[in-house]
Amino acid sequence: MRNFKTLADILLILACGLTLAACGSDDTAATTAGTEDAATDNDLGALDGGDDAFAGSDTTVDDTAAEDAATDSASDVVYKDAPFETASHTALPQLVYGGMDVLHKPHIVTVTFAGDPYVDQLEQFAAQLQQTQWWMAWSVSYCSSVGNCVGKGDTDKVRLGSSAAKSYTDSTVKGGVSTIQQFITTRLDSAELPAPVTDTVYVIYFPQGTQISLASGGGQTAKSCQSFGGYHHSMLYGKGQIAYAIVPECKNGGPGMSQLDSVILASSHEIAEAVTDPYFPQTAQGETPGGFNINMLDMNAIPWELALGGGEVGDLCPDLPYAGFGHATENGYKLTRVWSNAAAKANHNPCVPADPGPYFNVAPEKNKGTHVKIELGASATIALHAFSDMPVKPWTVTAIDIDSFQGGGTPLTFDFDGKDSVTVNNGDVVNLTITRDAFATPASPYGPIFYLVSTSADGQATNMWPIWAYTQKELTGQ
Repeated sequence: MRNFKTLADILLILACGLTLAACGSDDTAATTAGTEDAATDNDLGALDGGDDAFAGSDTTVDDTAAEDAATDSASDVVYKDAPFETASHTALPQLVYGGMDVLHKPHIVTVTFAGDPYVDQLEQFAAQLQQTQWWMAWSVSYCSSVGNCVGKGDTDKVRLGSSAAKSYTDSTVKGGVSTIQQFITTRLDSAELPAPVTDTVYVIYFPQGTQISLASGGGQTAKSCQSFGGYHHSMLYGKGQIAYAIVPECKNGGPGMSQLDSVILASSHEIAEAVTDPYFPQTAQGETPGGFNINMLDMNAIPWELALGGGEVGDLCPDLPYAGFGHATENGYKLTRVWSNAAAKANHNPCVPADPGPYFNVAPEKNKGTHVKIELGASATIALHAFSDMPVKPWTVTAIDIDSFQGGGTPLTFDFDGKDSVTVNNGDVVNLTITRDAFATPASPYGPIFYLVSTSADGQATNMWPIWAYTQKELTGQ
């Protein structure tokens, strides 16, 4: 995650996104797209990437596989003699470049406090990370306008002789109180932390007993290990900005995960985002966009951020059971999957390193968008197009309202040509009718989000596509 995205920010985008002349495209992006995703589960139903550390399936990466070098599985693939062509559909979103550089040769500095029980493992993890297949799978997708692409750098490590304080604050707003940044400045001035060089990112691990409060421009405050499991940020020091990532060593772990697993999962998420989106100035409203983020002025991209709680490279591939992405495992470490612009553009699994095998999904008809307006008590029908990147056995498609998944009200019901689910294959088209309950109130003021969930014939692979259903009032905030 980058930082806390407020509902006020979301609503401003929804009000301005379709009327840029009135709101100003530069200002709108500055007050919204840059603030990130330590979203509370009350708002979005999905914890952010550090929060990825709180749930997960143990999906192991084949270290020899890149995202598009999928291996055919005899149990999943139906071979055809004719050349294969992926069916037409609405495109997967691309993360857009915000104008500030990426970290070309990341210099990752691992910072731990006295008595950290995982210090050896955390330092070893950082030392190996940039040499992994995981790093290679996504880093090549992200290049700045000056020609710098995320490449390989080096590492450093600092074992502080002191213990962490019981609490710290940080803020996404210019002038906000940040004892985290005061801490970093003091340690840099005293040379306890090495002076920043080009492309430095300080990754600071805080012990379980320390609470970090992250404030946003919307007046909301997120708490570590409650609303988020990690974030990254930047600050002014000397004549420039430096990037840093904060990783609390939360006790919570997903099924089959140790505390260390959860911490490293969160750390890999924040490192990937810190090198692709490292710097962003702060304003009175929040942060301005810097590196690569979801384009929040694109109505087809907005549902991905609303559904997943953030718009950076780690946010779009959360380790959550209903998203179906899982995580990767390499060198014994559990690593977040990362969004690849290159894989998405090629209609392959966008979350890499991907498991071997076909990528299959359903999406709205090309150029029809991933959003639909449905007034209370009304229905709307959309055409869904099934697609895959290689021959595959037919798969099952269902839909799930995020509110319903969380045990809340059910503002939406679904009908696939008269059924609760449907079986499809590449090129099939099916009509989905969505009905909006006249009385149920969604958890979020911008309207409900639902997932189209595609499950393989053997039940071992799941992919999803988010769609945003809104009323006119929810769209504009008026």
